[in-house]
Amino acid sequence: MASRSKPEAAPAAAQPQELLSIDTLREKHKVTRPIFAGVCAANDWKPGRAMTEEAFLQAVADFTGAPMGAPQGKRG
Repeated sequence: MASRSKPEAAPAAAQPQELLSIDTLREKHKVTRPIFAGVCAANDWKPGRAMTEEAFLQAVADFTGAPMGAPQGKRG
């Protein structure tokens, strides 16, 4: 039988997050200019882009954790 309790509050992730400019996020998280330039280039971000803090930090983590150099294919 189904319980008749009150529905739980929506999780914090379901609430809308504040959008901030990538320049503001760079300063807030002390991302160096070379890393910031690389993240912007890798993601095709233009100046003034607004995004959530979580998405920005994930993109920086993905960029800094990526392997360096070109992928190596099989050689004939």
